[in-house]
This record gives sequence, structure tokens and C-alpha cells, in this order.
Amino acid sequence: MHVIYPSSGGAVAVMEIKEAVMIEASLMYYVAANPDSSLAVRMLRDVVDASERVEGAVSAPSAASE
Repeated sequence: MHVIYPSSGGAVAVMEIKEAVMIEASLMYYVAANPDSSLAVRMLRDVVDASERVEGAVSAPSAASE
């Protein structure tokens, strides 16, 4: 995983798919064991949302192929 700090602030993590899947699975396990951890729940939600956006972008037909 690589972390990029853009000049606009914040941070962006860039990782391979297998790393993202491992993080998502680990967070699911942690949240299942610690459902009262609001931070872990928010992190899991963000990871799942990002994964869904990537899947949608990959599966959506591009304008170039039309």
C-alpha cells in the first residue's frame, strides 16, 4: 500500500486488490467481535463504499467502447 498526501490535504491510500480485500475482511471480523466500536464500523463502511465504487467503475461500460 502507498499513501499519498495531496496538497489539498488529507491522505489517499493506493493498494492492490488483494490488500483491499484483506483489509475489508479484517475489519468485518473485528466489527463482528466488537460491534460497539463506532470507529471500526465507520472504517468498514468507508472500505465497503470504496470497493463498491471500484467494482462499479470496472463493470460499467466505458464511453470509448460504445
